[in-house]
Amino acid sequence: MHKLSLRISGFVSSLILTLLAYFVITNRKYFNFSIKESIIVIFVFAIIQSIAQLIFFIDMWKEKKTFWNLSVFVSTVAIIFIVIFFSIWIINHLNYHMH
Repeated sequence: MHKLSLRISGFVSSLILTLLAYFVITNRKYFNFSIKESIIVIFVFAIIQSIAQLIFFIDMWKEKKTFWNLSVFVSTVAIIFIVIFFSIWIINHLNYHMH
């Protein structure tokens, strides 16, 4: 029963973080964020969601091999950063050359 409640709370937290990220982008004027602030908020939500998934789904704190979990977390953060950074770079590059 304990694992089920842990999984449900992890699912709900992941769903809330995903919806918050979606609403920040679709309603940017309501939150009064600039583009850069929106990107930072999305990046923070992505990091928080990866931490939540490590805690709730991978059971990071109960496993004995913490180095493995740390390396997975660091690589996840690196992949998120690479995807966001290069997406922004490509969009800015295309925007510059289209004008």
